[in-house]
Amino acid sequence: MRTTKQLITLFLFGLAIVFQSCTINEETIGDVTINPGGGNSGSDCIQLSGEISSDITLTSNKCYELVGGVSVLDGVTITIEAGTRIEAGQTTDGIYSYLLINQGAKIMAEGTANQPIVFTSNQSTPNPGDWGGLIIAGKAPINRGATATAEVANITYGGTVADDNSGVIRYMRLEYTGGRINADSEYNGLSLYGVGNGTTLEYIQTYLGNDDGIEFYGGTVDLKYAVSTGAQDDSFDWTDGWVGRGQFWVVQQTSLEGDKGIEADNLSSTPDAVPFSYPTLSNITLLGAEDGDGENKGIEFRAGTKVAVYNMIIKGFPGKGVEVDDDQTLINLNNGEVEVRNSIIDNVNSFDLDHGGATMDFADFATYSNYTLDGSGDPFNNAGTAIPDDFELVGFRGTYETNAIDPSSINSWFTAANYVGAVDAANDWTQGWVRF
Repeated sequence: MRTTKQLITLFLFGLAIVFQSCTINEETIGDVTINPGGGNSGSDCIQLSGEISSDITLTSNKCYELVGGVSVLDGVTITIEAGTRIEAGQTTDGIYSYLLINQGAKIMAEGTANQPIVFTSNQSTPNPGDWGGLIIAGKAPINRGATATAEVANITYGGTVADDNSGVIRYMRLEYTGGRINADSEYNGLSLYGVGNGTTLEYIQTYLGNDDGIEFYGGTVDLKYAVSTGAQDDSFDWTDGWVGRGQFWVVQQTSLEGDKGIEADNLSSTPDAVPFSYPTLSNITLLGAEDGDGENKGIEFRAGTKVAVYNMIIKGFPGKGVEVDDDQTLINLNNGEVEVRNSIIDNVNSFDLDHGGATMDFADFATYSNYTLDGSGDPFNNAGTAIPDDFELVGFRGTYETNAIDPSSINSWFTAANYVGAVDAANDWTQGWVRF
């Protein structure tokens, strides 16, 4: 689904209306307050191009520009200081810039809430799709074979090293990504190809991307504290056998363009391929918007994925809240391997479980502790329990404690949280670095 790009000023104005919040105070455009990040922007940026074959450090007192595809080679570490700004765009030969961390390479990018690391467009009037994005390839297992080749830069990903370590990313913003690769494909904001769970990913935002926000292609990597704002396709996406964990995720669609809050596959060509995609997620907030086609969905589980989701809020999608599609996914659902629990689906059409073929019913409150919209017309909602009157979500902030489960009791990786949703207004982890 693609539409003609609108003027960025209108886009930003729309964001201000939809989200009614801003967290950073440096520069104002219309009603939206933004932070351009650290460093010195301008024509004096240091250009990075081609292959990086020895360790390099990008410092916050300089501005950097990606020229074409920039590839960090096996055995090499790129270190990025807090507050550093990296600009990128389309080069003269039509190739969009991107940064690739190859198998065996590392990125050490540790920003702070006050000094986030910012990758952004080099255009004077930036738009979604101005450049590629950040790509990481690891050696963790996938289900396309022992290894596979990605559509991006012919890179190899996958392997047998579940705890493979591609580095650390904290407090990073990836803006205006999604440059077109070909007629059928665009770059994502952050693409994770076979990345292992020795890698640390925390406090990452993708902002106004032309395709997906963050996508997992197999691997075992975990992701905590993540925001996808204004993705024009899916906000979060997984395939190829991803088995990691996620906590504290926020999706904010805009009325300009979007598709699903989460699109989840095992493998479209072979839905029973192993390892199955089988992540565990908790404390998720998905906020939808109407972009004109009435089809935007909170989540679509399909192509054989398995999943366990706890403490989630879905609100405002004109299509389904949670949809389960395809035969293998339905088998998984009926085997108790597709789960949505302790959640609030405040969405017209809360559940569509493969159009009547499900033996499991997420709206059965006694089993799943899910609150749903009362009288949504969903055929599976006859056992549901209506949204409590005292549930309130202001913008993306707001949680509800009554039916929450502490995810740390499920797995010790999870941070203890006694509420449903991603952002507790009393402890707002988005403050200071997230752009809305």
